[in-house]
Amino acid sequence: MVGSGWLFAALAGASYAGPASLISWIIAAVLFIFIGLAYAELGSMLPFSGSLVRIDHYAHGSISNYLLGWAYLIGAATTVAMEAEAIIMYTNKYLPVFSSASGYLTPLGIAAAAALIAVFTLIQIIGVNVFGKVNAAITIWKFIIPSLTVVLLLSLYFHPSNFTAYGGFMPLGWSAVFSAMIPSGIVWAYEGFRQALEYAGEARNPHHDVPLALIISILITAGLYVALEVAFIGGINWGKVFLQNSQGKYTILIKPGDWQSLAESNWAGSPFYTELATSGVALLMVFAVILLIDAWISPAGTMGVYIGTTARSFYGFSRQGYFPELFGSLHRRFQTPWFSMIFTLVLAILFLLPFPTWYQIVSISSTATVVNYLAGGSSLVILRKTAPELRRAYRVRSPWLIGLLSFTASSMLIYLTGWPSLGYVFIVTAFGLPLMILGYRGKLGLSIKESVAFSLIYWAALSLIMYLGLIKSAIGFIIYWSIFALIMAASLLYLYRKAKGSYTALEVSSASWFIGYMIIIGALSYLGSLGMGYLKYPWDYLLALIASVAFFIVSVKQGFETRELSEIKIKGIPVE
Repeated sequence: MVGSGWLFAALAGASYAGPASLISWIIAAVLFIFIGLAYAELGSMLPFSGSLVRIDHYAHGSISNYLLGWAYLIGAATTVAMEAEAIIMYTNKYLPVFSSASGYLTPLGIAAAAALIAVFTLIQIIGVNVFGKVNAAITIWKFIIPSLTVVLLLSLYFHPSNFTAYGGFMPLGWSAVFSAMIPSGIVWAYEGFRQALEYAGEARNPHHDVPLALIISILITAGLYVALEVAFIGGINWGKVFLQNSQGKYTILIKPGDWQSLAESNWAGSPFYTELATSGVALLMVFAVILLIDAWISPAGTMGVYIGTTARSFYGFSRQGYFPELFGSLHRRFQTPWFSMIFTLVLAILFLLPFPTWYQIVSISSTATVVNYLAGGSSLVILRKTAPELRRAYRVRSPWLIGLLSFTASSMLIYLTGWPSLGYVFIVTAFGLPLMILGYRGKLGLSIKESVAFSLIYWAALSLIMYLGLIKSAIGFIIYWSIFALIMAASLLYLYRKAKGSYTALEVSSASWFIGYMIIIGALSYLGSLGMGYLKYPWDYLLALIASVAFFIVSVKQGFETRELSEIKIKGIPVE
């Protein structure tokens, strides 16, 4: 959880909401506690490796679980790319050939980031136990350095006026407090809590340790990130922040209190380092050098974990039968999913190309991951009804309430992504469906020719609307989003009719809640204050909240006792 987020999210948060970004951090922490409480029980009940892409399978079946899991895979793979970018961005201070001062990687920088991912993939293949020993030391280091940064800045270089001058504590209003959470990386910084679930199958006592790790990690990290935001905002010397001139040189002094311009300034590529190095305080300038070392260690530790996360998600897909068995194969000596790790390497490198800076990729990564979290709230309630007898080392009180809070927290974070980013996430999520159809065709009652034909037609139709782009005009959007809705509804109906009368037909119908969710929430995003503004704040938030509650109820109603859950009830948790 303490990776590149602490190096960049403080500046990004301030650029979106000013000093009120402190409230953004606190609200996000509360929302993640609700999400974490649901997964604390689920993780203690189903302690599998790659469990986040598997839990919904036991509540809604294959189709719903796959789509949610595919979104999670996109989020996890982009996180690997982000951490590599973070390391290279901070090298600008001594190797400017890799990136610009504002954080954009050069072609050479992209190549260097790809090489880093390759090295850490090799380390993960050697074994999670080997990496775990190293990561324990890394964790201690990367908690100490941010904490020291807070102490030094607060004691030696703190400007209290930054919190009250220049428009006051909330210069951009309450709406900015909420809209800042996704694009600034605040939400993304908390998402690391899920690692306890991803590695649950390799824990010594997962039923006890997984829920404990989830809740404690959120609370500790929230305290650290709030302190970092206070230290960063208090340490801003507006006389040292510059924007580019027409020749691309940073010579234009930023206007004091121009929070929104921070993200384009000479501080953006290495926020805390630049703040320390330009302070004029000898001790802080020396500590800035140590920070450059941490700019390797913190992201590197998180990157290594997320390579394992993504690979274990592919492993989980394979164990559920969605992907070929090769994705689930373990290395004979090291007992790690080696092929899935290599596939993760390729996927992460591909994301480096269209998003050459941390700030560009963070919204896509955050939202794609949170889409998967929708499963936690409804699965908690469904599994309490369908499998109350299964062992749970941790049981939440009032599962209906916690489930509702978990689902709506996830849903509102998704809505806060705004348009057009949310449209991209939903389309990319939908784009992965044929990959499952090709591997799952037998259970869906499709022949090879039918599954290939379906996939080609489906991809061609989605590619067409992706080519048209996320149209801004109202009439254009109605046509555009109606086509998307038609593609998704027609695909689900076709799969249902092919599987009609079989168990798989129930799985297909139980995925309709998520298809409806993408269509409705996507439309609200376009119409709302974070889109075209036809629905004003806070009324669009209220509508999104009402829609979230409605979809939670529908998703719970569509849950059922799946075959795999019945097997667990009879045979127990499988050993993997």
